[in-house]
Amino acid sequence: MKISQEAITDAFVIKSYGDGFLLIQSNDQTLQRITNNCILSPDGLFDPLELPPSADYLSDSLIENVKGFNADVVIMVTAEGITPHVLQIISLFSQRGISLETMSLGAACRTYNLLLNEGRKPLVLIYF
Repeated sequence: MKISQEAITDAFVIKSYGDGFLLIQSNDQTLQRITNNCILSPDGLFDPLELPPSADYLSDSLIENVKGFNADVVIMVTAEGITPHVLQIISLFSQRGISLETMSLGAACRTYNLLLNEGRKPLVLIYF
């Protein structure tokens, strides 16, 4: 699905998404197709090596790194839906004072761009 937010030019914006990919427009207006797990914030797309291969391997250090982004909203994309494992992950973040929302890829992309448009600072942990 193609989504666009033309008003935002100084942040990394999601232009479109589909099965297993994102199309990101950087703050210098270049487009990049993403097919690997990643961390996305308005300030950049972060090395997938900073994100474990699956949510099963989330560590205390990653959670502390997420806290360091000072995001207004943290979203985790998961195809699993709400499972006991996802609830454990939400609890781990909550114990460190971070509210974590879990969403499908499409919902996360739309929410990310909407929050950007509102002047907020979202952070998305994306697992394909």
